[in-house]
Amino acid sequence: MALVAGAVAVPTAAAQPLAPPPQLATDEVPEGWPAAPAVSASSYLLVEGSTGQVLAARDPDRRRPVASTVKILSALTVLARADPGDEVTVPAEAAAVGGATVDLDTGEVWTVGQLLDAVLVRSGNDAAVALALEIGGSLEGFVDLMRADAAALGVEGIELTSPSGLDDANRLSARDLGVLTRAALADTRFREIVGRSAVDLPGVGRQPSRNELLGTYPGATGVKTGFTEAAGYALVASAERGGREVIAVLLDSQSADSRFAEAAALLEHAFGTLTALPVRARTSLRVAGGEVVLQAAPVPLVVPADAAVVHPVLALPVEVPPAGEVREAPVLWDDQELARLSVVVGEATRPDVDGGAALGRAVVDRVYAAMRAATTTGSWSLTTAS
Repeated sequence: MALVAGAVAVPTAAAQPLAPPPQLATDEVPEGWPAAPAVSASSYLLVEGSTGQVLAARDPDRRRPVASTVKILSALTVLARADPGDEVTVPAEAAAVGGATVDLDTGEVWTVGQLLDAVLVRSGNDAAVALALEIGGSLEGFVDLMRADAAALGVEGIELTSPSGLDDANRLSARDLGVLTRAALADTRFREIVGRSAVDLPGVGRQPSRNELLGTYPGATGVKTGFTEAAGYALVASAERGGREVIAVLLDSQSADSRFAEAAALLEHAFGTLTALPVRARTSLRVAGGEVVLQAAPVPLVVPADAAVVHPVLALPVEVPPAGEVREAPVLWDDQELARLSVVVGEATRPDVDGGAALGRAVVDRVYAAMRAATTTGSWSLTTAS
């Protein structure tokens, strides 16, 4: 289906609903955590892709110009509303755009997929504008869609004025870009594009990715570079190793080369100095002569490689909770909360306080007395096996 140039914003399909990526672990770096490598970036964030656990950061919430890394959000907005096979006729406004381009000519017909290749692999500003005009009907209309999509993903209050990043009025934080990138990489179409080390473009031929980590850093999977004088050198990079994917966001690095070296150093820190281990609640817990069955999906938490085992701590009331009730179990490392397990209470056997055959009535009474004393602050805690 062709998209009509300059038309009112009528997407080729209903916009796909967007939801924030899951935040299953802490979004702050714990005290006493191993120090990350020194980098020149004014702001950076190192985050675990599957859980959102923040592994290292500097000034991650400061919003600043981000140059072409904003195209991650632009691509998300396009993919939510158009199919890669849809055709787009290049308008004159897009062909006239400067900066990094793929030399689009007015009247050319490209597919949405080809334009996304140009946007994400070659950072084509003209391709970003062509898509924005077609999807949004105007640049302002498309930016409104970008802003709405960002809010749906949990990124609110950002300053957006253009889909390309050529305008330095776009302002996002490293944390904002981390959230958007986690959401984008969940879309296999986006993931496939940003993982390409080179791309064939109509009338242009084969062009290399501007992300130099692809093909040079083991396991690199994406995602986007950026540069303007105001933004400095920016990079969002991702890599997989050992079943984990880690994302590094660097804003305002010292040079084009340093951003790649610094991203590689941060990724090595994540894969080397830190390690992942699955944390789960054990399947049953004995409570004063009864037994509570606990069910919780494992959460892959990251801890220092030399850390002792971490434990989820489950707070239960004096009475055995009813089956099906969900409780939150904080997972602690060095007395600091790393995550919370959602623990589902299964069928439970009740204490036999009448027969006293197992514990004896006096023992049961003492246990419950201790439990009642502990609940003066609301609950008592049990440490379950990891």
